[in-house]
Amino acid sequence: MQVLQTTPYEYLINYRIKKSLELLGKEKTTISQIALEVGFNDISHFIQSFKKRMSITPKHYQKQLFNHQNNIQDI
Repeated sequence: MQVLQTTPYEYLINYRIKKSLELLGKEKTTISQIALEVGFNDISHFIQSFKKRMSITPKHYQKQLFNHQNNIQDI
């Protein structure tokens, strides 16, 4: 019986990506620091996993967030 309709590994990766979204939006830290903080030991694996789920790289996502925040502050 699959309650979560996903594997434990996929659940863990999805959880880590979700946590990384919070960090990408709150702090101007490096992608490497965020990857390590959410449990990825391999930065390229983090970037690949993030892009697979979000259709964008973590750096591009972070840039979009900060550009949006800056645009709001300029108003």
